[in-house]
Amino acid sequence: METASRFAIAFVLNAAWQVPLVALAAAAGGRLLPSAARHRLLLAGLAASLVLPAAGSFGSSRGHPSAVAAAGSAPAGRSDGAATASRLGQASSRSLAPSPRVANAVGALYLASLILAAARRGRSWRRAVALRRSALATPLPQAVGTEAERCRRRLGLGEVSVRLSPAVASPVTLGAGRALILLPTGLVSSWKREELAAALGHEMAHVRRRDFAWNAAADLAAMPIAFHPAAAWLLGRIRQARELACDALVAERVLEPRAYARALAALARSLAPAPAFTLGVADAGILEERVMSLISGRARRKAGALPSLAAALLLATASAAASSLAVGVEAGAAAADVVGSWTGRVEEMGDLPAVDLKIGEKDKHLSGWVTFYAVRVGPQGPSVEGKDVVEMREPRLEGERLEFKIKNPKGETVAMVLKLTGKDEGELTTRGVTSDGGPNPASRELLVKMKRAK
Repeated sequence: METASRFAIAFVLNAAWQVPLVALAAAAGGRLLPSAARHRLLLAGLAASLVLPAAGSFGSSRGHPSAVAAAGSAPAGRSDGAATASRLGQASSRSLAPSPRVANAVGALYLASLILAAARRGRSWRRAVALRRSALATPLPQAVGTEAERCRRRLGLGEVSVRLSPAVASPVTLGAGRALILLPTGLVSSWKREELAAALGHEMAHVRRRDFAWNAAADLAAMPIAFHPAAAWLLGRIRQARELACDALVAERVLEPRAYARALAALARSLAPAPAFTLGVADAGILEERVMSLISGRARRKAGALPSLAAALLLATASAAASSLAVGVEAGAAAADVVGSWTGRVEEMGDLPAVDLKIGEKDKHLSGWVTFYAVRVGPQGPSVEGKDVVEMREPRLEGERLEFKIKNPKGETVAMVLKLTGKDEGELTTRGVTSDGGPNPASRELLVKMKRAK
């Protein structure tokens, strides 16, 4: 569970900034390209938006094992503690060590988002299957059949199944291996020839480009990042590029561009966007842009070598930057990392002890004792005058921190923290007692460097 939670929090953290970075780079590069090439670039951007956070999550640091490796490879002439601290500083510059509670909470929320995204896609898929079953077995009207055959030949397709359906409000395309085009029974008889050619040509362009398979793959790939608004924005750009690419293909092979633009405008008045997991002539909600692209000639623009190289380089650069700056999540400490005897010193007190810890574990529950040393600073220097041993209360390991409480001599509850900084090393935040020889010792916050006995 801890590993899964660590993966989830690293994935969410990296996706939070990597997805918009890559999406913007793909969209900016796509503006240099015609619609078909733009569609491919945006799909590559979506793939990078999934792969980069996942790769950063798999590469998350595992905390103490890396510290052990760093200590083992310390350069000659340096102490183990200094080498470990240095290596840990380098490894954790872009890493976090969340507490188990935080990691588990993020993991649970991310799992809930996955379940919600899967449920939505499941409903859409079931609806698409139901639409396929709604196809009528009755023969097509002669005009529809003739136009369908003409579009099929113009686009160089093999056999394509075209059927009428009372369950659709606009033409839709279903299926990857066995494509099926459904036409609305209530509208098809009222369409003029150009409108019929535009609808059939557009759907068959989807079949030729294998858009159904690409659309399904993109939708499923976006599911792990469905929580991010940038993912929905990128999917919208992919749909727009797909529709523009189909328009360009129809304008090139089936209908003259201006005639196709007029037919699109006429169809738009009576058609609704296709349901999810289907493709339709009225998709993407960019009718004005599609018509202007056809009229201006942008739909027939070809991809040049230089713009293609620039667009690919832009996406590659953004992906490389996102990968190099990925955030890792360290594993929390295990009980074995804190169990044992710890001794603490304070620099200004020389070799005198300040605090000792005795930590044990039984039945997966930590317990222990804390020994405080009373140090008197006199003319001969500091010396230990006594010690106070108290029980460790409510010890709890949270990530790299052992949190516990003690009762001080006044009966007050004091919180303390042992923060692990390396192999058998830590920092204890505690309240120390000093004396100047007077009747009332003073207290102050102390940060004690701790070492565990080997």
